[in-house]
Amino acid sequence: MIYMNKMIRMLWCAVVLMRLTLGIGIGIGMNNFVHAQGFPNKPIRLVVPFVPGGGSDSVARMLAHGMSERLGQSVVVENRGGANTIIGTEYVATAKPDGYTLLVCTGSFVINPSLYKLSFDTLKAFTPVTLYLRGQTLLVIHPSLPVRNVKELIKFAKAHPGQLTFASYGAGSPNHLAGELFKNMTGVDMLHIPFKGSAPSISEVVAGRVSMTFGVLTPVLPYVRSGRLRALGLAGPERNPEFPEFPAIAESVPGFQAVGLNGICAPSGTPREVIDKLHTTIASVFTNPEIRTKLIQGGADIVARPLPPDEFGPLVRTEIEKWRKVVEAAKIKVN
Repeated sequence: MIYMNKMIRMLWCAVVLMRLTLGIGIGIGMNNFVHAQGFPNKPIRLVVPFVPGGGSDSVARMLAHGMSERLGQSVVVENRGGANTIIGTEYVATAKPDGYTLLVCTGSFVINPSLYKLSFDTLKAFTPVTLYLRGQTLLVIHPSLPVRNVKELIKFAKAHPGQLTFASYGAGSPNHLAGELFKNMTGVDMLHIPFKGSAPSISEVVAGRVSMTFGVLTPVLPYVRSGRLRALGLAGPERNPEFPEFPAIAESVPGFQAVGLNGICAPSGTPREVIDKLHTTIASVFTNPEIRTKLIQGGADIVARPLPPDEFGPLVRTEIEKWRKVVEAAKIKVN
Protein backbone atom coordinates (compact mmCIF):
# COMPACT_ATOMS: atom_id res chain seq x y z
CA MET A 1 0.00 0.00 0.00
CA ILE A 2 2.86 2.37 0.91
CA TYR A 3 4.49 1.50 -2.43
CA MET A 4 1.26 2.27 -4.32
CA ASN A 5 0.81 5.64 -2.60
CA LYS A 6 4.41 6.53 -3.45
CA MET A 7 3.83 5.62 -7.10
CA ILE A 8 0.68 7.75 -7.25
CA ARG A 9 2.52 10.73 -5.74
CA MET A 10 5.36 10.31 -8.25
CA LEU A 11 2.90 10.09 -11.15
CA TRP A 12 1.06 13.21 -9.97
CA CYS A 13 4.34 15.13 -9.67
CA ALA A 14 5.28 14.07 -13.19
CA VAL A 15 1.99 15.38 -14.54
CA VAL A 16 2.39 18.70 -12.73
CA LEU A 17 6.00 19.01 -13.93
CA MET A 18 4.95 18.30 -17.51
CA ARG A 19 2.22 20.99 -17.39
CA LEU A 20 4.64 23.50 -15.92
CA THR A 21 7.27 22.66 -18.52
CA LEU A 22 4.97 22.78 -21.54
CA GLY A 23 2.96 25.76 -20.31
CA ILE A 24 -0.72 26.35 -20.05
CA GLY A 25 -1.03 26.35 -23.86
CA ILE A 26 -1.38 22.56 -23.71
CA GLY A 27 -4.18 22.94 -21.20
CA ILE A 28 -5.93 25.52 -23.39
CA GLY A 29 -5.57 23.27 -26.42
CA MET A 30 -7.12 20.35 -24.55
CA ASN A 31 -9.93 22.57 -23.30
CA ASN A 32 -10.61 23.75 -26.84
CA PHE A 33 -10.65 20.16 -28.07
CA VAL A 34 -13.05 19.09 -25.35
CA HIS A 35 -15.19 22.17 -26.01
CA ALA A 36 -15.38 21.39 -29.73
CA GLN A 37 -16.18 17.74 -29.10
CA GLY A 38 -19.25 18.73 -27.09
CA PHE A 39 -20.20 21.74 -29.22
CA PRO A 40 -22.97 22.72 -29.37
CA ASN A 41 -24.73 21.69 -26.18
CA LYS A 42 -27.08 24.70 -26.02
CA PRO A 43 -28.83 27.05 -28.49
CA ILE A 44 -26.74 29.20 -30.82
CA ARG A 45 -27.69 32.84 -31.46
CA LEU A 46 -27.32 34.15 -34.99
CA VAL A 47 -27.30 37.93 -34.67
CA VAL A 48 -28.60 39.81 -37.71
CA PRO A 49 -27.66 43.53 -37.47
CA PHE A 50 -30.87 44.57 -39.27
CA VAL A 51 -34.54 44.72 -38.46
CA PRO A 52 -36.56 41.66 -39.57
CA GLY A 53 -37.70 41.27 -43.14
CA GLY A 54 -34.70 42.14 -45.29
CA GLY A 55 -32.68 39.91 -47.59
CA SER A 56 -29.92 39.17 -45.08
CA ASP A 57 -32.53 38.32 -42.45
CA SER A 58 -34.36 35.92 -44.78
CA VAL A 59 -31.15 34.09 -45.71
CA ALA A 60 -30.11 33.96 -42.05
CA ARG A 61 -33.38 32.25 -41.12
CA MET A 62 -32.83 29.70 -43.87
CA LEU A 63 -29.31 29.16 -42.56
CA ALA A 64 -30.50 28.84 -38.96
CA HIS A 65 -32.95 26.12 -39.94
CA GLY A 66 -30.28 24.20 -41.84
CA MET A 67 -27.77 24.50 -39.01
CA SER A 68 -30.33 23.30 -36.46
CA GLU A 69 -31.00 20.17 -38.52
CA ARG A 70 -27.31 19.38 -38.85
CA LEU A 71 -26.16 20.23 -35.32
CA GLY A 72 -29.16 18.84 -33.46
CA GLN A 73 -29.40 22.06 -31.49
CA SER A 74 -31.55 25.18 -31.83
CA VAL A 75 -30.11 28.08 -33.83
CA VAL A 76 -32.07 31.24 -33.12
CA VAL A 77 -32.03 34.38 -35.27
CA GLU A 78 -31.79 37.51 -33.14
CA ASN A 79 -32.36 40.86 -34.86
CA ARG A 80 -30.36 43.77 -33.45
CA GLY A 81 -30.69 46.47 -36.08
CA GLY A 82 -29.69 50.11 -35.96
CA ALA A 83 -26.81 52.54 -36.45
CA ASN A 84 -25.85 51.11 -39.85
CA THR A 85 -25.38 47.61 -38.30
CA ILE A 86 -23.10 48.90 -35.52
CA ILE A 87 -25.47 47.95 -32.68
CA GLY A 88 -25.61 44.28 -33.61
CA THR A 89 -21.94 44.13 -34.54
CA GLU A 90 -20.82 45.66 -31.26
CA TYR A 91 -23.03 43.24 -29.35
CA VAL A 92 -21.28 40.24 -30.89
CA ALA A 93 -17.83 41.84 -30.59
CA THR A 94 -18.23 41.82 -26.80
CA ALA A 95 -19.90 38.41 -26.55
CA LYS A 96 -18.23 35.39 -24.99
CA PRO A 97 -15.98 33.72 -27.61
CA ASP A 98 -17.47 30.26 -27.33
CA GLY A 99 -19.27 29.85 -30.66
CA TYR A 100 -22.75 30.42 -29.27
CA THR A 101 -23.10 34.03 -30.43
CA LEU A 102 -22.41 34.65 -34.11
CA LEU A 103 -22.74 37.67 -36.40
CA VAL A 104 -24.19 37.82 -39.89
CA CYS A 105 -21.56 40.12 -41.39
CA THR A 106 -22.55 42.07 -44.51
CA GLY A 107 -21.19 44.92 -46.64
CA SER A 108 -21.31 47.42 -43.80
CA PHE A 109 -18.98 45.18 -41.80
CA VAL A 110 -16.07 46.16 -44.07
CA ILE A 111 -17.19 49.76 -44.68
CA ASN A 112 -17.98 50.97 -41.16
CA PRO A 113 -14.35 50.92 -39.93
CA SER A 114 -13.64 53.78 -42.37
CA LEU A 115 -16.77 55.78 -41.54
CA TYR A 116 -17.21 55.60 -37.79
CA LYS A 117 -15.20 55.71 -34.61
CA LEU A 118 -16.11 52.25 -33.40
CA SER A 119 -15.72 50.97 -29.87
CA PHE A 120 -13.89 47.93 -31.24
CA ASP A 121 -11.26 47.09 -33.84
CA THR A 122 -13.09 45.00 -36.46
CA LEU A 123 -10.01 42.99 -37.46
CA LYS A 124 -9.07 42.26 -33.85
CA ALA A 125 -12.58 41.75 -32.44
CA PHE A 126 -13.74 39.12 -34.91
CA THR A 127 -12.74 35.84 -36.46
CA PRO A 128 -14.29 35.30 -39.91
CA VAL A 129 -15.96 31.87 -40.13
CA THR A 130 -17.25 31.58 -43.69
CA LEU A 131 -18.51 33.57 -46.67
CA TYR A 132 -21.58 32.17 -48.42
CA LEU A 133 -23.03 35.00 -50.55
CA ARG A 134 -21.75 37.92 -52.59
CA GLY A 135 -24.41 40.62 -52.88
CA GLN A 136 -25.58 41.28 -56.43
CA THR A 137 -25.89 44.99 -57.16
CA LEU A 138 -27.47 46.21 -60.39
CA LEU A 139 -26.96 49.69 -61.80
CA VAL A 140 -30.42 50.87 -62.88
CA ILE A 141 -31.60 54.17 -64.33
CA HIS A 142 -34.94 55.81 -65.05
CA PRO A 143 -35.95 54.99 -68.65
CA SER A 144 -36.21 58.69 -69.52
CA LEU A 145 -32.42 58.95 -69.37
CA PRO A 146 -31.22 58.72 -73.02
CA VAL A 147 -28.59 56.04 -72.47
CA ARG A 148 -28.62 52.29 -73.11
CA ASN A 149 -25.36 51.09 -71.60
CA VAL A 150 -22.59 52.04 -69.20
CA LYS A 151 -20.38 53.66 -71.84
CA GLU A 152 -23.25 55.90 -72.97
CA LEU A 153 -23.96 56.78 -69.33
CA ILE A 154 -20.35 57.87 -68.77
CA LYS A 155 -20.41 59.94 -71.97
CA PHE A 156 -23.71 61.57 -71.02
CA ALA A 157 -22.56 62.30 -67.46
CA LYS A 158 -19.37 63.97 -68.68
CA ALA A 159 -21.39 66.09 -71.10
CA HIS A 160 -23.76 67.12 -68.28
CA PRO A 161 -21.54 67.42 -65.16
CA GLY A 162 -23.45 67.54 -61.90
CA GLN A 163 -26.84 67.01 -63.50
CA LEU A 164 -27.15 63.29 -62.79
CA THR A 165 -28.12 62.03 -59.35
CA PHE A 166 -27.83 58.63 -57.72
CA ALA A 167 -29.85 57.33 -54.79
CA SER A 168 -28.69 55.22 -51.88
CA TYR A 169 -30.31 53.83 -48.75
CA GLY A 170 -28.15 56.03 -46.54
CA ALA A 171 -24.89 57.93 -46.35
CA GLY A 172 -22.08 55.43 -46.05
CA SER A 173 -24.25 52.51 -47.16
CA PRO A 174 -22.77 49.91 -49.54
CA ASN A 175 -24.66 51.26 -52.55
CA HIS A 176 -23.57 54.82 -51.71
CA LEU A 177 -19.97 53.59 -51.76
CA ALA A 178 -20.64 51.76 -55.05
CA GLY A 179 -21.68 55.08 -56.59
CA GLU A 180 -18.61 56.83 -55.24
CA LEU A 181 -16.37 54.08 -56.60
CA PHE A 182 -18.04 54.47 -60.01
CA LYS A 183 -17.44 58.23 -59.91
CA ASN A 184 -13.83 57.72 -58.87
CA MET A 185 -13.06 55.19 -61.60
CA THR A 186 -14.83 57.00 -64.45
CA GLY A 187 -14.23 60.64 -63.56
CA VAL A 188 -17.94 61.55 -63.80
CA ASP A 189 -19.66 64.11 -61.58
CA MET A 190 -22.92 62.88 -60.02
CA LEU A 191 -24.81 64.06 -56.95
CA HIS A 192 -25.52 61.58 -54.17
CA ILE A 193 -29.08 61.60 -52.73
CA PRO A 194 -29.40 59.49 -49.55
CA PHE A 195 -32.69 58.01 -48.32
CA LYS A 196 -33.71 56.16 -45.19
CA GLY A 197 -33.98 52.68 -46.58
CA SER A 198 -33.76 50.69 -49.77
CA ALA A 199 -37.45 50.91 -50.72
CA PRO A 200 -37.67 54.73 -50.87
CA SER A 201 -34.37 55.01 -52.73
CA ILE A 202 -35.64 52.67 -55.44
CA SER A 203 -39.07 54.32 -55.53
CA GLU A 204 -37.54 57.73 -56.21
CA VAL A 205 -35.68 56.38 -59.23
CA VAL A 206 -38.83 54.64 -60.47
CA ALA A 207 -40.67 57.96 -60.12
CA GLY A 208 -37.94 59.73 -62.09
CA ARG A 209 -36.98 62.14 -59.33
CA VAL A 210 -33.50 60.57 -59.09
CA SER A 211 -31.49 59.43 -62.12
CA MET A 212 -30.15 56.08 -60.95
CA THR A 213 -29.17 53.76 -58.14
CA PHE A 214 -26.99 50.75 -57.48
CA GLY A 215 -29.82 48.58 -56.23
CA VAL A 216 -29.75 45.12 -54.70
CA LEU A 217 -30.79 42.77 -57.49
CA THR A 218 -33.80 41.12 -55.85
CA PRO A 219 -35.92 44.25 -55.16
CA VAL A 220 -35.06 46.07 -58.41
CA LEU A 221 -35.54 43.10 -60.73
CA PRO A 222 -39.37 43.35 -60.93
CA TYR A 223 -39.10 47.02 -61.98
CA VAL A 224 -36.58 46.15 -64.67
CA ARG A 225 -38.74 43.36 -66.05
CA SER A 226 -41.80 45.63 -66.10
CA GLY A 227 -39.87 48.36 -67.94
CA ARG A 228 -40.11 50.91 -65.13
CA LEU A 229 -36.32 50.82 -64.69
CA ARG A 230 -33.56 50.18 -67.21
CA ALA A 231 -30.66 47.97 -66.19
CA LEU A 232 -27.18 48.92 -67.35
CA GLY A 233 -24.94 46.44 -65.60
CA LEU A 234 -24.10 44.25 -62.62
CA ALA A 235 -21.44 45.42 -60.19
CA GLY A 236 -19.73 42.03 -59.99
CA PRO A 237 -16.45 41.20 -61.75
CA GLU A 238 -18.23 39.23 -64.48
CA ARG A 239 -21.66 38.32 -65.79
CA ASN A 240 -23.92 36.18 -63.66
CA PRO A 241 -24.84 33.03 -65.61
CA GLU A 242 -28.32 33.18 -64.07
CA PHE A 243 -28.86 36.65 -65.56
CA PRO A 244 -26.91 36.66 -68.84
CA GLU A 245 -28.92 39.61 -70.12
CA PHE A 246 -27.09 41.94 -67.74
CA PRO A 247 -23.49 42.80 -68.67
CA ALA A 248 -20.92 43.41 -65.97
CA ILE A 249 -20.03 47.06 -65.42
CA ALA A 250 -16.42 45.84 -65.49
CA GLU A 251 -16.81 45.17 -69.22
CA SER A 252 -16.92 48.95 -69.69
CA VAL A 253 -15.00 50.03 -66.57
CA PRO A 254 -12.17 47.48 -66.15
CA GLY A 255 -11.62 46.49 -62.54
CA PHE A 256 -14.93 47.85 -61.26
CA GLN A 257 -16.35 45.64 -58.54
CA ALA A 258 -18.80 46.62 -55.83
CA VAL A 259 -20.34 43.46 -54.50
CA GLY A 260 -21.52 43.01 -50.96
CA LEU A 261 -20.68 40.08 -48.75
CA ASN A 262 -22.77 37.87 -46.54
CA GLY A 263 -20.99 35.61 -44.13
CA ILE A 264 -20.65 34.57 -40.54
CA CYS A 265 -18.15 36.00 -38.07
CA ALA A 266 -17.47 34.98 -34.48
CA PRO A 267 -15.93 36.88 -31.57
CA SER A 268 -12.15 36.75 -31.62
CA GLY A 269 -10.80 34.03 -29.37
CA THR A 270 -13.40 31.46 -30.34
CA PRO A 271 -11.62 28.07 -30.36
CA ARG A 272 -10.39 27.09 -33.82
CA GLU A 273 -12.00 23.67 -33.51
CA VAL A 274 -15.36 25.36 -33.01
CA ILE A 275 -14.75 27.75 -35.93
CA ASP A 276 -13.96 24.79 -38.19
CA LYS A 277 -17.06 22.90 -37.08
CA LEU A 278 -19.23 25.97 -37.73
CA HIS A 279 -17.70 26.47 -41.18
CA THR A 280 -18.25 22.83 -42.14
CA THR A 281 -21.86 22.98 -40.97
CA ILE A 282 -22.64 26.27 -42.73
CA ALA A 283 -20.93 25.10 -45.92
CA SER A 284 -23.08 21.96 -45.97
CA VAL A 285 -26.21 24.14 -45.77
CA PHE A 286 -25.23 26.30 -48.73
CA THR A 287 -24.01 23.43 -50.89
CA ASN A 288 -27.40 21.75 -50.57
CA PRO A 289 -28.84 21.75 -54.15
CA GLU A 290 -32.37 22.64 -53.05
CA ILE A 291 -31.21 25.63 -50.99
CA ARG A 292 -28.83 26.80 -53.72
CA THR A 293 -31.56 26.70 -56.36
CA LYS A 294 -33.97 28.62 -54.13
CA LEU A 295 -31.43 31.35 -53.43
CA ILE A 296 -30.23 31.66 -57.03
CA GLN A 297 -33.78 31.93 -58.34
CA GLY A 298 -34.34 34.73 -55.84
CA GLY A 299 -31.40 36.66 -57.28
CA ALA A 300 -28.78 35.74 -54.67
CA ASP A 301 -25.18 35.45 -55.83
CA ILE A 302 -24.32 32.35 -53.85
CA VAL A 303 -20.63 31.49 -54.01
CA ALA A 304 -19.63 28.26 -55.73
CA ARG A 305 -17.75 27.19 -52.61
CA PRO A 306 -18.33 28.76 -49.18
CA LEU A 307 -15.00 30.29 -48.20
CA PRO A 308 -13.23 28.80 -45.17
CA PRO A 309 -11.80 31.03 -42.41
CA ASP A 310 -8.31 31.14 -43.90
CA GLU A 311 -9.70 32.59 -47.16
CA PHE A 312 -12.50 34.73 -45.75
CA GLY A 313 -10.17 36.50 -43.33
CA PRO A 314 -7.85 37.95 -46.02
CA LEU A 315 -10.89 38.97 -48.08
CA VAL A 316 -12.23 40.99 -45.14
CA ARG A 317 -8.88 42.77 -44.81
CA THR A 318 -8.77 43.53 -48.54
CA GLU A 319 -12.33 44.88 -48.56
CA ILE A 320 -11.73 47.10 -45.53
CA GLU A 321 -8.70 48.66 -47.22
CA LYS A 322 -10.51 49.05 -50.55
CA TRP A 323 -13.44 50.95 -49.07
CA ARG A 324 -11.15 53.03 -46.85
CA LYS A 325 -9.59 54.46 -50.00
CA VAL A 326 -13.01 55.18 -51.51
CA VAL A 327 -14.21 56.93 -48.34
CA GLU A 328 -11.07 59.05 -48.16
CA ALA A 329 -11.14 59.96 -51.87
CA ALA A 330 -14.80 60.99 -51.68
CA LYS A 331 -14.31 62.76 -48.32
CA ILE A 332 -17.42 61.02 -46.99
CA LYS A 333 -18.57 62.19 -43.59
CA VAL A 334 -21.40 60.67 -41.57
CA ASN A 335 -23.07 62.02 -38.47
